[in-house]
Amino acid sequence: MMKAIEDKGLVVPVRVPGELAAKLDRAVSSLHYSSRNAFIREAIEQHINDRLESKIIEVREVPVDEAARMIDRYLAKNPGAHYVSELAEGLGLELSVAFKAARALEERGAVRARAR
Repeated sequence: MMKAIEDKGLVVPVRVPGELAAKLDRAVSSLHYSSRNAFIREAIEQHINDRLESKIIEVREVPVDEAARMIDRYLAKNPGAHYVSELAEGLGLELSVAFKAARALEERGAVRARAR
């Protein structure tokens, strides 16, 4: 394992294909990074954080009417604005079922859709 030089960090040599290097240079320029290294450091940190925070979601097969009841109960306990995708993830619902359930709740007047 390489040892970091105090306060300078660890040097990790990486070889990338020319096409990727060109994309990197365009991103550095258009996003106003000070250098390739600055961009790469941020990208590595973001990727590591995303991976460490990711979770496995178990999706259950639930009929639309049951999904509507689940969403209604959730909203009763958690008032406010919620994205259907967040409800689906939190309740373990298939996304298309969650949207159908939300639409059914909206048609009954139990919820109101807001434009983004």
